[in-house]
Amino acid sequence: VNYGINITQVSGDNIINTAMINEIKRISKPNSKKNFKIKINSNYEKKIISKDLRGSASDYQLIATVNIQIVENDYVSSITFEEKQNIKKSSDSFDQINYENTIKENFAASFVRKLNLELSTK
Repeated sequence: VNYGINITQVSGDNIINTAMINEIKRISKPNSKKNFKIKINSNYEKKIISKDLRGSASDYQLIATVNIQIVENDYVSSITFEEKQNIKKSSDSFDQINYENTIKENFAASFVRKLNLELSTK
């Protein structure tokens, strides 16, 4: 990475946003000649994709979408990334929440890798 990234606005899912911000800070070079300003808007959705015989949810699909607005000088562009993953319901709700949060963090890391590729071509 040979550029700086300044995050000007963040909205949406807190876990995804925090993970993205941390990853962007790690890769960004603030003293570079080339700098981008970005706005992040993330969305997280958990859909039931199957139920057991009693009608309780047994499988979910986790969907995360992020829209990133990139400003370089006076040029503004926007990109959207989406990640999906199917999971089984866990009998332990604490483990389920931790697992979903880990998946959100993985989604965020994937979004930043894709953003990095996008910015490296500008």
